[in-house]
Amino acid sequence: MDLLEKFGTVAVEAVNRISPADKDFCEKHQAAYETAKQAFQELAFFWEDMISAQKELLGGCSENTNHYMLYLSSKGRGSINLSAENIESHIKSLHSMFISTIVHYFNSAYNVTVPCETVEANLLPGEPDFYNKDAWQKYHEQMQALTVRYQDVVEQIILRLDGRNFAEQAFYELAKKCHNAAWNTYQEKAEYERNKNVIRFSGYKCRCSARYDGEEWTLQDDMKNILSGAAHFETGSYQLFPVGFSELLGWRGASVSVHEFPTCEKVLQLKMFKNGRVDLKFASESLAEEFANKYLGTVC
Repeated sequence: MDLLEKFGTVAVEAVNRISPADKDFCEKHQAAYETAKQAFQELAFFWEDMISAQKELLGGCSENTNHYMLYLSSKGRGSINLSAENIESHIKSLHSMFISTIVHYFNSAYNVTVPCETVEANLLPGEPDFYNKDAWQKYHEQMQALTVRYQDVVEQIILRLDGRNFAEQAFYELAKKCHNAAWNTYQEKAEYERNKNVIRFSGYKCRCSARYDGEEWTLQDDMKNILSGAAHFETGSYQLFPVGFSELLGWRGASVSVHEFPTCEKVLQLKMFKNGRVDLKFASESLAEEFANKYLGTVC
């Protein structure tokens, strides 16, 4: 099997790992992207014909070198800013738009964070040195002729999962955020301890600020990551948050330091202290231990 056959096999295997709904989304956007690309390429030809016709008709005029653009440009409201450069630039941008759309779809659907820039770097030609005219001409021709395949985008996304499926990657990323928030990696020391059914987080996990009508309590970003892990521990979902969680995870502060979670069966309470400590209370010792082991980790 040669290299091209192997590459095709990998792409097919990648597509087989996505759901019918994923495939339907990708195929619809593939068709829309290709149709738009073709339409703008045709527009470029029409534009060249329009300019040629104006040059021929106004060939005897000598007011200025751009007199043939008199009737092809417009000003004011609803103006049309057409040019060969703008059309070609838009055709180039369609590739990035398409890749970004596919990557964003999978990131959103499966709660993963595959960087779009990395996928683009592997699928699109790199821009040459600014002063190399020959290289720029070749780059321009490549971008005009290029058609990105959604199968290749999906392959690049799956390669970023390091052998995990989407569900495994989503949990891996969440647990990694929780672990990083709960450990001082410089000192290789945990910033939490479990006391029966309560996990105490140190290392400035919250702050209390004075305001005109009392106090404002706010969780730090790393503690918000841990609380997001607690929400997943409770619900098994990356998008559903129990009552009381959204207020704590938002950008606005709370007026009280103690928050009960009456709808939860595992995570019962969060308590903030003025020294920056945060306590997370669970329904049992075993649940607290399970959360610590699964989301926070026992080693740095």
